Amino acid sequence: MAYFTQEFIDFFGGLSRNNTREWFQAHKKEYERAVKRPFHDFVAEIIEQVAELDPAVAIDPKDAIFRVARDTRFSKDKTPYKTFVAAVIKRGGRKDVNYPGLFFKFGADGIDIGGGIYQPDARAVQQIRQAIVRDGESLARAIEGAKFRDFFSELRGERNKRLAKEFAEAAERYAFIANKEFYYYATYEDTTLLLRNDLDSYVMKHYRAGQKVNEFLREAVSS
Repeated sequence: MAYFTQEFIDFFGGLSRNNTREWFQAHKKEYERAVKRPFHDFVAEIIEQVAELDPAVAIDPKDAIFRVARDTRFSKDKTPYKTFVAAVIKRGGRKDVNYPGLFFKFGADGIDIGGGIYQPDARAVQQIRQAIVRDGESLARAIEGAKFRDFFSELRGERNKRLAKEFAEAAERYAFIANKEFYYYATYEDTTLLLRNDLDSYVMKHYRAGQKVNEFLREAVSS
């Protein structure tokens, strides 16, 4: 049985065309029934499956799920709602910025699935770079491996234009040492993927594909 129905897709299609508080409130029951509850259940299932591979992940779905309401205080875009739901599965949930995990986003434009570390603090970046100096080849093999490349193209993230001298030699071999973030993701515009009976297995295949990268990052920030 599928986790989501066409009503999930239709809700976000409608919200994309009518992104107002009035429209959302008029369709609140639809949101609760077709989006909020099934997404909560899906996240709970994924947490359970990820925890089998990473026991440090012992979180509640509410710690993993992002709010659908947008924070518009510092944005020129004042539309009140996101046109998707999203969650990040990792130790500490969405608040633990320095721990690698699994991210997924489902909405009007399709789905994104990825992992790694997004916007870590300066200390974590330093730890990861030091790990690359020690053994950058392990991370390079993980990124270039067939399992990773089945789903992802590269290790993404903003990069520093200048690096400390201690990283200069490693930078000649591993360009990703300049990264300030270390994440990866795949985007699928086909919204019918959300109707798959095996959507949980599909998401977990992506998690396993990035597992070697996550393991490298996890060991780096734990050192």
